[in-house]
This record gives sequence, C-alpha cells and structure tokens, in this order.
Amino acid sequence: MKKKTDISKNSENQYFDILLLCLCITAVLFIVWTFTGKWPWRAQPYNSYILQVQSWLKGRLDLGQNYSHLEIAVFNGKYYISFPPFPSYVMLPFVLIGWNSCDGIIAFVTSIMGAVYSYKILTHFSIDGKRAVFFSLFLTVASNWLLTAQIAWVWFIAQNMAFTLSLMAIYYALKGKAGLSLTFWACSVGCRPFQALYIPVLLYIIYKKHMEQNPNNKLTDILTKKWKCLIAPFLIALSYMILNYARFGNIIEFGHNYLPEHTSSQYGQFHYTYLLHNLASLIRFPSVNQDGIWEYPQFNGMCWFMISPIVLSYAVYLINTIVRKKRTDKILTILIPVLVFIHLLLLSAHVQMGGSHFGNRYPNDVLPFVFLGLAFLLPKNEGKYHCLNYPLFFIGLSLNLIGTVGYYCNFFS
Repeated sequence: MKKKTDISKNSENQYFDILLLCLCITAVLFIVWTFTGKWPWRAQPYNSYILQVQSWLKGRLDLGQNYSHLEIAVFNGKYYISFPPFPSYVMLPFVLIGWNSCDGIIAFVTSIMGAVYSYKILTHFSIDGKRAVFFSLFLTVASNWLLTAQIAWVWFIAQNMAFTLSLMAIYYALKGKAGLSLTFWACSVGCRPFQALYIPVLLYIIYKKHMEQNPNNKLTDILTKKWKCLIAPFLIALSYMILNYARFGNIIEFGHNYLPEHTSSQYGQFHYTYLLHNLASLIRFPSVNQDGIWEYPQFNGMCWFMISPIVLSYAVYLINTIVRKKRTDKILTILIPVLVFIHLLLLSAHVQMGGSHFGNRYPNDVLPFVFLGLAFLLPKNEGKYHCLNYPLFFIGLSLNLIGTVGYYCNFFS
C-alpha cells in the first residue's frame, strides 16, 4: 500500500511540475506577445503552409500565382511552396473546416508540447522535480528556441515542429515504443530534412531498450518482432516522395533548389565554398560601437553557444565525463556529438545561415539531441558544476527575450 501511495504522490508531483513548466513557458511567450502584438490567434503574413493546404483542397499542387513576400519555388512556369510538407499535413483538417488562421495556435501548442516532452525525457533519467523544470526551461526559453517558438511564420513553425517532434521521437525511443518513435522522427524529417541524421541514435536506443527487456533475443528476433513499427514512418516518407515527384519529378526534391535565389547562385543551394564563412558565424560575437554598445548581427547568425548556452552546459558535462572516464553509455557519449558536428557542417554548407533573424536559428535543429546528450550525462543529484547552469540560464533568457522582442519590433533596423 505504501508503494502505491508513493507512486501516486510522485505522479501528482510530476503533474504539478508539468503545469508549472507550461505556465512559465506561457508567461514568457505572453510577455513577448505584449510587446510585438503577434498574438497566436491573429492571421500570419508568412502563411505558406496555409496557402499550400488551400491549393490542395482546390485540387492543385501549385499555388496558381506568385506571392512576392514568400519563398516560392518556380518550376516549369508554376509556383510552389518550397518547404517540406509536414506542417501542411497538420493544418489540413483545420483549413478544411474553414479555420484559415490555425497556424498561430498550432505553433503555440507545439511549443508547449516541446517543453513537456523535454521534462518527460529528464524524468526518464531520474531528473525530476524543480530541477527537471529548470533544465526544460533552460532548453526552451533560455535558448534561441524562443525566437521561433512564439510565431507561426513559415520558416519558424517548421523548426518549432521539428524541435518538438524530435523530442517526442527521443522520449518514445527511451520508453522502447519503436513505432511511435520512428513515426514522430519521420514527421520531424518532413519539417527539417536534416533531422534524418539522428536515426542511428533512435535505433540504438530502441535496440538497447529491447535487449534490456529481452536479453536472450538476437538481432534477427528484433527485426521479426518490430517490422510493423516501420509501416507508419514508411507511409509518411512515401507521401513526401510522391508529393515531391508529382511536383518536381524528383522524390527527394521538395522545392528549395528552385527558389530564384538558388537558381541564380553560382554554386546553388549547398556547396563546400560556403563552409568557411558560415562556420565563422557560429562563433561570431557581436561587434561593439564607439559608444560601447553591442551591435548584434541581424543576418546569418551569431555565436551559437552565446545565444543557446545550454550547449556550453552540455560541453562541460561531456568533457567531464570523458576526462574522468565516468561510467556511462559510451556509444551515445560519442555518437551524439559526432552527429551534431556533422549536422552543423551540413547546415554551414548552405548558401546562408537562416537569413534575417536574431540569434542563430539554424542550429536550433540540433538542440533536442544536445538535450538528450545532457540529460543522460547529468548526475542524479546536483553536482559541483550545476552552479554554472544558473548564470548561463539567465544569460540565455535575457538575451533571447530582449533580442526576440527587439527583432520583431524592428529595434535593430
């Protein structure tokens, strides 16, 4: 009876912590909205996914016209949305019933869900209570996530969804629910294609969990039992390929290569010659003018670990683990930073690093897996390095709160 009471009390405490976390996230977003006026129920000016759904419901794959304020792919004289399609899948049923401004509310719900799943990941590693709430806030409102989480502009809602779906894929992999994990992973790829890189992490976690539950099984036994888990992600991936082929005659082309800015570029959308300049932006600090005021760059990004300092926290715990040869999962300890590094290289091979924005939004895509790396390296109790997290948290929160408000209110122009 005592064990049941303890479990019930623990569940009650977790529900309270999740409520506290959601209220904290909402409070920060609310503050931003009071300054910017970009409330989630208002129609969005950069609503590419809504326009795409409206075209689908009219029985056409192209838009029927150009929209000069959006990034539109031009192919064979027709105009198409140039982004992976999954966010439009989510919006489809709402637009079908006539709710053509649903994207703002969807962005808000997605943001809240991302925070909740980050908390759930921490509890899996026995990090709970207010400590779990802190690290979930560290990942979200104290990182450059804040810029993209509070608005449904086409560029930002895709990153917001990929962020949350990646955390969901991680959580269900940790719980051994392969079907859900791989399905949410496939959905995240339909928002940000480079999320495909992290499939080795998810498969390893799923394999490890299965072997813990069934130590006598062989790999062939796992494949025999788990093949049904591949059906949903396969169908989702197939839908992307069919849509891509129907529009552009190529199953892996979602349209970005046909943006005028890329077709007119000497080297196209991706090229190794972009690496040097873009990698430099990952460590670029703001300049200081003659009055001693820092001038934050508003194009192609700035110092990544300054704007998302949870990366520094992860680096400290990772280095400490390696140097002290602590007992931990060696494969994840190595695999996660290697894939993050490859991801950053691929992002830096792009013609630009996110265009106009505050902070450095492209690297936000790696944050869910940085967070996973941090979560399993964190000691069960607060260690001697935990005190470093508080100043990093307040730096991240202050910078992103002020910078996000400033960016949307054109303070920097």
